[in-house]
Amino acid sequence: MEKGKVLDFFKRNFLVILFILAIVVFFVYTFTIEEMQKMVTYTVVNGTIEISDQTSVYLAKKETVIEYNKAEPITALVEQGKKAARNEAIATYQNESYDEYLKQIEDIDGQIKTLVVDLPATYSADLTNVEANILKYAKEVQGTSSYSKMLEYKAKMDELAYKKINILANSSPDSSAIRDLLNKREELVRLSKSSSNIILTPESGVVTYKLDGLENEINYSDIEQYNASQINELISKYSNSSNNEFGIKVVDNFGVYLISKTPVGDSKEYISEGRNYRIRIADLENQVVTATLLKNIQEGEYNYSIFKMDNNIEDLVDFRSMSCEIVWKSISGLAVPLTAISSDPAGYDYVRMVFGTDYVKVPINITKKSDSIAIVTNFTDEQYQQFGLEKECIVEQYDELIIG
Repeated sequence: MEKGKVLDFFKRNFLVILFILAIVVFFVYTFTIEEMQKMVTYTVVNGTIEISDQTSVYLAKKETVIEYNKAEPITALVEQGKKAARNEAIATYQNESYDEYLKQIEDIDGQIKTLVVDLPATYSADLTNVEANILKYAKEVQGTSSYSKMLEYKAKMDELAYKKINILANSSPDSSAIRDLLNKREELVRLSKSSSNIILTPESGVVTYKLDGLENEINYSDIEQYNASQINELISKYSNSSNNEFGIKVVDNFGVYLISKTPVGDSKEYISEGRNYRIRIADLENQVVTATLLKNIQEGEYNYSIFKMDNNIEDLVDFRSMSCEIVWKSISGLAVPLTAISSDPAGYDYVRMVFGTDYVKVPINITKKSDSIAIVTNFTDEQYQQFGLEKECIVEQYDELIIG
């Protein structure tokens, strides 16, 4: 067709051609949108990858076993797992003298109740709460066969009973008779704690009534000098112990060693003496504690690590070993699934970012990756120049990436 005729054709059919082009553009656009919608996308978020070891830690504690006459029954005065000061009354023998003391206390409590029986129930809500707790512990005492638990519940009931008496006494501000009785009761308690019946703590610390026979197996002051062989010996002793006897023990609450044996692996580059590490304890519902790595010995295929905690060990006093996860390093940043990352033949990694109805290829650096995600950073200007790329955009939080 001659040039002139072509121009005439376009002029005569301009609207038709424009309409056809509009239809083509519409279908191309619709197809592109449909194809984009079929693609699986991922929204970039900040995430964390932990370099950690699942293992067991073995606890070396400074422990003092309190000797007493085991032929006589005793009653605990300090609750299991609570702190006691040096020379504090921790338990008392249940002999005739103690029985007499209990009778005197019971008599005073009865007199106080008689004097307040007709007073307004100003503290009724507090009393109801205390009495409900006393009943709760009374039922728990009946339902346990553990002597240490019985002592624990008994101590709680005594504490609640004393609280109840104080509430009753304070409900009568004008009653000097009640106050006199309360003062007499407090004096009896004071005298009982200085009598020959009382068992005192030789050291301050956390009280436990459970012994496992390993209390004198190690010298606590030598732990930091242990070698791999000694650590293996300690682990063997602690792993094979299953004893559980009643006794009285005070554990120093200002120091406990956590000793681990882990395979040498990816964590090696993050292990550094003198640093603090988080330890997630499975046996305590994944409670996280922080401990300082004092010493690490690499021998053969294993790292032998000695950590120390200086406080907050109340929950650890009855453990010799615990299942846990030692977190050697936490790496945070932009988290991207591995399925969103591709490798370019030129030697760099990239992601495809959704950009309108298209996508943009964005180069990235992988800082660290796990089995499913990677922590990434954007290319530097120098890297763009190195690979001869133009910087169109960067990956940021909440961007949409194409997966697969």
